[in-house]
Amino acid sequence: MGYNLKTTNGYDLFEMSSMIQKAIRRCDIPHAAYAANELSGKYRKYLWKRLLTVSAEDCYGIMTKEIVALQQADECVNKKAKVGETNDLFIAKAVILLCMARKNRDADYVACNFMWGDRNLTEEEFDEFVDYQQVENLRMRDASDIPGYVYDVHTWKGKRAGKTELDMFHDEQEALQPRQMNLFDYGDWGGYFNHMKSEGNLDPKTKRDLPEFQRGKETDPTHNGYTWTPETYASIRMK
Repeated sequence: MGYNLKTTNGYDLFEMSSMIQKAIRRCDIPHAAYAANELSGKYRKYLWKRLLTVSAEDCYGIMTKEIVALQQADECVNKKAKVGETNDLFIAKAVILLCMARKNRDADYVACNFMWGDRNLTEEEFDEFVDYQQVENLRMRDASDIPGYVYDVHTWKGKRAGKTELDMFHDEQEALQPRQMNLFDYGDWGGYFNHMKSEGNLDPKTKRDLPEFQRGKETDPTHNGYTWTPETYASIRMK
């Protein structure tokens, strides 16, 4: 896998990928649109895969169906278009719909806590897919500086700053805009972190912070869907 993949204006591919998802979660249309424009040239198929992932991972309801339809329209209209000559209207509409959609991360919570495979990724596999060369001192040309929220545990700069997956779960959940009530807003991520612990993959910072994060929470706060109501939801607050 190449580690030095650049976008239209020379930015790191994975930083723009991080920006578009984080910006959509925050209903930050300008930064989401900027990142989409950076990816829409050489990495158009990758961009649509990222938008589809966001539609399922971060959005409430059947938003994925809308993104699939827009992707099909984009492919139809731009079938013979060359890079730099494409009609990006359908990408723009996808960005707007995703930014404005009610946000809900229940699918990600269920996938991480209740759908584990037979094994965890090895450190070598993790580095292959996640760790990449960082472009230092990036300067945005047509948008404000890259927001700090881009640099989470999935970026080299974020990892170097000590960011953890626990930080990401908390920060990204609290940043959702507009936010839809989630079944697992205040779940303790016990399934995920217990698995990580059993594999010996909990970092020291997470070991220190996890007990406070999980205090008063449960892995399945719905009790199989029997006790979850707006009243119980309102009685719990994320620390």
